[in-house]
Amino acid sequence: MIGRALIGCLVACSALACSSSEGPSPDAAAGGAAGARANSSAGAIHNNAGSPGDPSRGGSSSSAGASAVGGSSPGAAGGSALGNGGAPGSGGTLGSAGSVAGIAGQRSMPIPVKDLPVIKELPDPLTMRDGSKVTTPEQWKLRRQEMIQILEDYEYGHMPPPPGNVKSSVATATTRVSVSSGLQADYQMLHLSFGPDEKLNFDLGLFIPVSSAAAGTKFPVLISLTSGTDQKSLGSASAALARGYAVATVPYQKMGADSSSWASSPFFKAYPDYDWRDISAWAWGISRAVDYLVTDPAIDPNKIMATGVSRLAQAVLLAGAFDERIALSAPVAGGAAFRFSGKEMGGGLGQGITEIVNQNTYWFGPRLPDFKDKTPKLPSDQHWLPALTAPRLFIMCNSLSDQYGRAYAAVQSYLGAKPVYEFLGVEPNLGLNFRAGSHGMTSEDWSALLDFSDQYLLKKGGTKKFDVIPPADQTP
Repeated sequence: MIGRALIGCLVACSALACSSSEGPSPDAAAGGAAGARANSSAGAIHNNAGSPGDPSRGGSSSSAGASAVGGSSPGAAGGSALGNGGAPGSGGTLGSAGSVAGIAGQRSMPIPVKDLPVIKELPDPLTMRDGSKVTTPEQWKLRRQEMIQILEDYEYGHMPPPPGNVKSSVATATTRVSVSSGLQADYQMLHLSFGPDEKLNFDLGLFIPVSSAAAGTKFPVLISLTSGTDQKSLGSASAALARGYAVATVPYQKMGADSSSWASSPFFKAYPDYDWRDISAWAWGISRAVDYLVTDPAIDPNKIMATGVSRLAQAVLLAGAFDERIALSAPVAGGAAFRFSGKEMGGGLGQGITEIVNQNTYWFGPRLPDFKDKTPKLPSDQHWLPALTAPRLFIMCNSLSDQYGRAYAAVQSYLGAKPVYEFLGVEPNLGLNFRAGSHGMTSEDWSALLDFSDQYLLKKGGTKKFDVIPPADQTP
């Protein structure tokens, strides 16, 4: 067994599971006069397009990777069979009939689940499809592409390439708002449009700290995947604002409806040849927000972070793994390893593939249900997502008594990803935090992820440890 790792409780909250962050707003004192934003004139339109397939601009799963990978439409040539990535000796390759385009426009031909090998341990992210070990950075780039392909084929479905035509217009002019006692922000709502015929769209709420910083200061920004974008959408993300971060609120249900009627959402209608579902759509939407944010003159494009809770944490996991412009991923209560979860694999603790499939088949891709009661045949697992985020920053925040995400399974995901960070020489870039309590996000989670960001993203210094795994008797 790959040890005891943590990557956040799984998505599987039933019904309405924690769609927004909750917890008391911290006491904060914001200083000084506001700097005017250069991007605040009403009606201004910016073309934020990046070339499809350019990972520095696009950031969808079809374009992610350490090298530029195209993201052509389904049916593109190149039917490579991808290995299962399991431990040496596990055998088997992925490749057969039923093609859907995936990474680099390659024809993806996953074989039926019944023909996949059983992999009892967490599939090794540092073992290539041919069974050889990753020993060089160049090999890791190739392995990254293999892993992304497998995740698309079996867990998440295939996202479209970056649209390359994201445009923004001002929906609400900049307004000074009081967030809490002594804390103010300059708030603006942007309308983003993109995709085929620019018919896809959503609003983005942007909160800029009111500070005495010099004119032209660029702010680190936290993308908060939540339910709204108006002046009240900041919620407990005011904790980030109080520390000097800008906050961008992104409305997840504008991308995927989070219901059995998921197929009616415009994202899916615009790309009918792609077999993606809600989590992929939310992750793809996060990348479209990044398309805008890297162009905003108030934002530091090298200091973009993202967070979300529960099933929205799964979208943050996926976006951060595939979009290399996201400098720090901070999922909360989402992402515990399937192989140690639920009735089938976890002694009834947490929720595994079977529980998710029974409740919410529209979250993950169309092939995940094939693994119901067959979890060990899955050629990947949730530890691959933080592994793919390396060498960038990643912290997972979890609770010891999360009813949806078994604490032990969360620990497994953390430890399963750790060898990649060690291999790349950036072990401190992978962090975790456990707190007492149940599912959701609290002020303690906010403190942990912001302390981690202050220390490693903003390099403010500090000695806090983010590699402390709770005792075994606290992580059942």
